[in-house]
Amino acid sequence: IPAQKAWATVTVKKVPEQLFAEITATRSEPAAKPKPELAVPVDPFYQRVASAVERKGQLILYGPPGTGKTYTARRFAVWWLLRRLGDPRAETVLGNAAAMSRAEQELSTGQVARRVWWVVANAKQWSWNELEREKAVTYRYGRLKKNYPLVQQGDWVVGYQASPDKQVVALARVSRPLHTGPDGEPAIELEWVAPIRYGCRYDELLADPVLAASEPLRSRCQGTLFGLTSAEAEHLFSLLAEGNPELAALDSEDSEVGCLTRITFHPSYTYEDFIEGYRPTERPGGGLALSLEDGIFKRVCRAAQAHPERPYLVLIDEINRGNVAKIFGELLTLLERDKRGLTLTLPQSKESFLVPPNVYLLGTMNTADRSIKLLDAALRRRFSFIELMPDIELLRGATVGGLALDEFLEELNRRIARSEGREKQIGHAYLLEGGAPVSDSEAFARSFREEILPLLQEVCYDEYGTLARFLGTGLVDAEAQTLDHEKVADAEQLVATLAQELGGGAEPEE
Repeated sequence: IPAQKAWATVTVKKVPEQLFAEITATRSEPAAKPKPELAVPVDPFYQRVASAVERKGQLILYGPPGTGKTYTARRFAVWWLLRRLGDPRAETVLGNAAAMSRAEQELSTGQVARRVWWVVANAKQWSWNELEREKAVTYRYGRLKKNYPLVQQGDWVVGYQASPDKQVVALARVSRPLHTGPDGEPAIELEWVAPIRYGCRYDELLADPVLAASEPLRSRCQGTLFGLTSAEAEHLFSLLAEGNPELAALDSEDSEVGCLTRITFHPSYTYEDFIEGYRPTERPGGGLALSLEDGIFKRVCRAAQAHPERPYLVLIDEINRGNVAKIFGELLTLLERDKRGLTLTLPQSKESFLVPPNVYLLGTMNTADRSIKLLDAALRRRFSFIELMPDIELLRGATVGGLALDEFLEELNRRIARSEGREKQIGHAYLLEGGAPVSDSEAFARSFREEILPLLQEVCYDEYGTLARFLGTGLVDAEAQTLDHEKVADAEQLVATLAQELGGGAEPEE
C-alpha cells in the first residue's frame, strides 16, 4: 500500500474505507484472474444517517464549511440506495472510488427532461446499418461543432439516412459524450436501440408545420448533429409512433426518473422549478408560448408512485440558499411521515398530488452562510438534522514542517468558536488532498492563502484585532490593520510561524 507517514507518530489511526479495501485485498492470486471485491466496514455515521432518513423521511446534514457534507451525502446516497435495492455492491462500493462513481451514475441515469439529437448519416461514408450490426460505434466530430459539447450520456438520437434514402431510419442513444476517439480526433459514441421501419421522409418533414422550423430542416440536413427542442422531439416521436407502435414502450421507459436525483438550491430557484409552473416554449415558426411543465420533485413523486417497491432519494445541496417555504409551497405539509399518501390539488394544473412514502430527501447546508436557528420553523419541524463538524482524527499524526495539522486545526477552531461561535469553524477538508492530509509546505500554504485565510477574514469582517486572536501576532499586525505578507507568501516561514502561534499553546493576548 502507499506509504502512510502519519502512522509513524500515532498509536491508533482511523483507516478510510478505500485504504481498508487495499489492505485486505488478496495479493497471491494470478494477475489474469480478477480480484474479488471484499466487504468494507460501514462507518457507523452512515448507519445513523440511514436511521434518521428512514424514520423522518427527510434529513439535513449541516455544519461549517469544509466538513465534507456534500461528499458524505453523495457516498451515503449510493450506499443506502444500493442496500435498499438489494444490490450486493452496497457491501463494497465505499471502498472503491471507481465503483462508487459508476454506481452513482447508474442510479442517476433517469433523465428528468429528455434531450433528443438528430444525427445524419451519408450511406457513401457510413450508414445506420453499421450501427445495427456493431451495436455501438464511435461517431466522428462533424459539422455544427457547437452541438457536440452539449451531448450527454443517455440522450436519445434520431438517425436520419441521407441520400438516397432521405428518411428517418433508426433510434439510438448516446453511450459516451464528447471524447477523444481512437484516431485522436473528437468523437461521440452511439449505441443501437431500434430500427424505424416506417420513418418520416424528407419531403414529409419539410411539409410538417412543427418540424419544418427545426434546426435540421432549416439546414436541409446538411451537417451531422442537430438539436431538437422538447416540443419538436415530442411531435416527432408521436409521428414515428403512429407507424412504429413499438416505440411507445421505449418512450415510457425513458420517462422514468432515476432512484437518485441531485439538485442545488439557489436564490433564484422557485416552486416552478421544483413542483410545476408555466414556462416559455418555442412556437413552430418562431415566437414563444407559455406551457405548463412538471418540476423535478413532481416527476420524482410520480415515478415513486408508479414503482412503490423502489426507494427514491432527492439530494438537495445548499438547501439553505433557497427560499424553502416558497419552493415547497403547500407540499411542505405532505412531507411529514404521517401525511405521506394524502392528496391535495395543485393550484396551477388542478391535478391531485401526493408525496409517496418511498420518497426521501437529504439536504446539506453550510452554517457559515446561515445558522440553523434562522431556518423556517415549519422546515425545522419536518426535517431531522445531523451536524457534521471538523474531524481532527483524519489529520491525526500528519505534519508539515514543524506544524502538526491536527493541533493547528484544533487550536484554530477553539479560538474561532470562543469568539464567533462553533458554526464558523474551519473544516478538515481544507487540509486534505485526494482524501489524504497535505504533505508539504507548499500545498499547505496554498490552501491557507487561498481558502482558510479568506474564510477567516470574512468571519472577522476584516477586523484585524479578531484576526490576530485567531492567527497570532506573528502573522497579523492588529494596530496597522495588515498581515505580514512576506511571511504569508513564503511557505516555510508561514508554516514555522503557525507552528509557533498555534501549537496548542495559550491564546494570544489582545
